[in-house]
Amino acid sequence: MVARTDQQWSAALIRRMARLADQEMSTAQIAKALGLTRGQVLGKMHRLGLKTKNPPRKWLNTALVEKLTELTDQRLSASQIGQALGLTRPQVTYRMRHLGLKMNPKTEWPAGQAEKIPELINQGLSHGGIAKALGLTRGQVLGKMRRLGLKTKNAANPKKGRRRKVAHLESAAS
Repeated sequence: MVARTDQQWSAALIRRMARLADQEMSTAQIAKALGLTRGQVLGKMHRLGLKTKNPPRKWLNTALVEKLTELTDQRLSASQIGQALGLTRPQVTYRMRHLGLKMNPKTEWPAGQAEKIPELINQGLSHGGIAKALGLTRGQVLGKMRRLGLKTKNAANPKKGRRRKVAHLESAAS
């Protein structure tokens, strides 16, 4: 069915829309029944001060919420939780946000790895070099170093050791 965008809002059409809303139909269902777009129905209901009746969320059942909470407590990522529950990552993040669950999985550092960082700094390794030596990501190493208050030897001068890009003025002048 094609939506009628030039629809005039007659009193009968408004009454019919209100009746459908009272039957707890969604705005999409009301729009389909009236041959309008969902936006037209939402706009008219808003202008008239009518409340939309949102149907209950089918996914909001106790078993799913408990499983989602359990997996979140295990510090799994949204992708890992999605694989366990048969959901996509966006579906998991939507549900977690709706339930107020945190989505920041923190990896556990292997025992003794943090103690190796000062030794690797003394060897002159960069953040990336330290990460490679420990088998971790650069971001994990940066975060741990920040929390421990550690800096690499060339942290005072972050550009030290980098090649400087110099524009050739002679070629620009000619």
